[in-house]
Amino acid sequence: MAFSAKRIAVFFVTVATIVSLGACGSASGSSTGQNSSNGVQTINVAGVTGKKPYTYQEDGNYTGYDFELLKKIDEKLPKYQFKYTTLQQDALLTGLQSGKYSLASCSFYGTAERFQTFDYSKKPTGLSDARLIIRSDEAGTINSLADLAKSGKKLAPIPTDDARYTLINQYNEENPNNKIEFEGATEKSATVADVLKSVAAKKYDAAIYPYTSYEAIKDELNLNLKLTDSIGLFPTVFLYHKGDSTSQLRKDVDKVLQEFRDDGTLSKLSEKWYGEDVFKLKGADKVDSVIYWK
Repeated sequence: MAFSAKRIAVFFVTVATIVSLGACGSASGSSTGQNSSNGVQTINVAGVTGKKPYTYQEDGNYTGYDFELLKKIDEKLPKYQFKYTTLQQDALLTGLQSGKYSLASCSFYGTAERFQTFDYSKKPTGLSDARLIIRSDEAGTINSLADLAKSGKKLAPIPTDDARYTLINQYNEENPNNKIEFEGATEKSATVADVLKSVAAKKYDAAIYPYTSYEAIKDELNLNLKLTDSIGLFPTVFLYHKGDSTSQLRKDVDKVLQEFRDDGTLSKLSEKWYGEDVFKLKGADKVDSVIYWK
């Protein structure tokens, strides 16, 4: 890439949710797992379905990045048997907090508030590739956060508890002489489609979303928009019911997640479901418990 990159030590507790993703299936048992006759521990896993390419139905079967990752993890951990269920995110988080589920797979980013309520994986389940989405006529002038700041163009508002808000604030702190002017949104009612339509209509000049969020709806919207190069990578995590009952499970899953990162399994899943290997993007090797922006 033509621009330089910097690493920002922003730990998980400072990162916020951008999108909700998930896993699926049918559920039974309790969050702490139940021992079957052969000593295998049943683990109830919850997720949000209908989120292509993360977890969704195709020909009556569930598929997607998150769902396939969970199946591979389950295969590597014979002492556990994962049982899946899908539901709305609010219900998922309520069930996770109460102990109905042990693990939630929704490609979560974290918030300080969320991590006070739930435990989380210390190894990323994947990386989210943040991009600027601009009108095609801006493609020659904006391809990075520095370009956006220098242009003086208007960035679509971002919720104040969102990872994208943290990303821009961190950039501005590091670049006091070339800041991005933007507003914090107090409401989350605007959908990705709504915001992208407002960019196309020139109400705003740019928006920030994960690559996969744009790719999932670009054909449906058919707007005169274009993606820039990657501007930031964010780790995604599993959430766990908070307590000692999930402590060993988290350690075991983290070990497999590291193995999958090392042996290329996560890269293959990324290529298959995201259309790019996010683990080969510039700065990906530095993303563990930090945000990496460019």
